Amino acid sequence: MTLRALVQRLAQQELDWQGRHLLAPVVAPGRARVRLQGLVYEFRTQPEDFRGFGVFRLTSPGSAEFVRSADPPEREKYLKLWPRRQARLLREVSPGSWMTLFGLVHEVERGSLFELVEAAFDGRNLWFCRSVLNTRLALAEEMARALRGDVAAEELQLKGLTPMDRASFALLVKPVVRVGVDVQELDDHGRLSRALQRGGGSLRSFTLDGDSFQVHWEDSRGTTRFSRIRKNDLTVLSSGICLSERDSDFDLTSLVGVLEEGDDW
Repeated sequence: MTLRALVQRLAQQELDWQGRHLLAPVVAPGRARVRLQGLVYEFRTQPEDFRGFGVFRLTSPGSAEFVRSADPPEREKYLKLWPRRQARLLREVSPGSWMTLFGLVHEVERGSLFELVEAAFDGRNLWFCRSVLNTRLALAEEMARALRGDVAAEELQLKGLTPMDRASFALLVKPVVRVGVDVQELDDHGRLSRALQRGGGSLRSFTLDGDSFQVHWEDSRGTTRFSRIRKNDLTVLSSGICLSERDSDFDLTSLVGVLEEGDDW
């Protein structure tokens, strides 16, 4: 399939879906994202202030209106589609969304520092499933005390501590980095690298330009690419080739496969 045919197929699918209902989690204001056939579709949602799991009706290409909140069985059915991952809660960055070693975990009703939770990873976001209670419960409190005592991550000695626990602890300890390297730059490098690796690509370099990244990367075939990516959610602003103004339908992970498929035409 040529790249042009792929874009036309995506456009036709959106037309065919009009009037249908879909279940989607919403994090960013006014946007719902679903992954179908390995590609990411993004819809503008009304009202824009809804957050969480909702059922939406597609009203026009790229737009959907809120119908109702998803009920617990529907939410659980969605979460069962994805692999589970354990992580320790580190900092609540917005109501219900906590920073962890693996990214933000959303929909946390009540969380506490270093609490161990299980989350479902849908390829882009982590969604809270449950607290993990079959572990040594005092460990989280002991880690919190060590953090308040300015204990270095490499010196942390606690019974039951795992490598993941130590790495999570290190994220909250004031880091020591080499001269000339900004901590935020290290975080951005990790986000971009992980997104590309999930799609089969690799990061070569990047620069920050306002609210976007200029990313120099390679696909799985070693082809060099240059793309402009939105900073906050890694959606595509400019893929580097013509996608018939549908660049924003993709994120950095799915862009790898899209461009590789386009090379075959």
